[in-house]
Amino acid sequence: MQKHQFSPVLLGYLGLIPFIVSSVLIWIPEYHHIATQSLTIYAAVIVTFIGGVHWGIAMQTLNAIDNDHHSVSTQFIFSIIPSLVAWIAVVMNQSYSLLIIAICFVLFWYIEKVFFNKTLKNWYRSLRTNLTFVATICIVIGWLGI
Repeated sequence: MQKHQFSPVLLGYLGLIPFIVSSVLIWIPEYHHIATQSLTIYAAVIVTFIGGVHWGIAMQTLNAIDNDHHSVSTQFIFSIIPSLVAWIAVVMNQSYSLLIIAICFVLFWYIEKVFFNKTLKNWYRSLRTNLTFVATICIVIGWLGI
């Protein structure tokens, strides 16, 4: 790992703490309600963050001389979908919310891999794979606890 990658990688892994803590606390009756709410809201925020990454990349490439305008437009469109799905998921029954958000984590990871692989740095793709795996497992553990 290069020096400039240390901060985002460290912050990415630290961002797993609310997933891990909430998914464990869901199984403890006195913390069940707050942990379920915490996991749902935090997962929705992170799904939105994933979209924000793509908004930022699209903005950076928008004025590039050799960019593919269709690709940039597609990335802008994709960037808002996670927020819309997260918003819908948060207002639903929490058992459905967590399931929808878990599916979104995996689906959005797959879409990135298939459609936006060229626009993402190798270190980010690797980090995203690891974070997606752990976050999705935590969400599923939390969902099973509901």
